[in-house]
Amino acid sequence: MTLVSTPTQTDGIEVRRQVTTIDCLPSSARAVYMLLSDGKERTLNEIIGRVAFSPRTIRNALSRLRESGLIIAKFNFRDARKPLYRLKTA
Repeated sequence: MTLVSTPTQTDGIEVRRQVTTIDCLPSSARAVYMLLSDGKERTLNEIIGRVAFSPRTIRNALSRLRESGLIIAKFNFRDARKPLYRLKTA
């Protein structure tokens, strides 16, 4: 579940800690995050249509954002095959 880890030395043992800032994300994940920051829920196809990256890159970005806990995928009652993505609220 670690998005980005940075090594830290403690008593000769390397410890990795989770870093979840937007600046540590790839540009595709930052673009998706910024798109979802307006508060609207969007499907994968809606995100692909608005962000200038390939569908595979967008899927990877969504996975990284979900793993980091920045976005959530909700059940879509209109089409169960297409989850709705939105920013996670505090």
